[in-house]
Amino acid sequence: MASCQKILCSVGSCIFNEYKENLCTLDAIQVSAAAKSDSGAPYDETLCASYKTHDKKK
Repeated sequence: MASCQKILCSVGSCIFNEYKENLCTLDAIQVSAAAKSDSGAPYDETLCASYKTHDKKK
């Protein structure tokens, strides 16, 4: 991945989120559809599969 790209994120509950910067600290993320979804709706088809909550270890 080019070093000039950034992953912006405002999901404060994710362990990879630098909330003050609105930035994901991962170099890349996996985008996946919701389980059993083929609706074509953006909120069903563009979920961050790299998400981990703060209470889970890396």
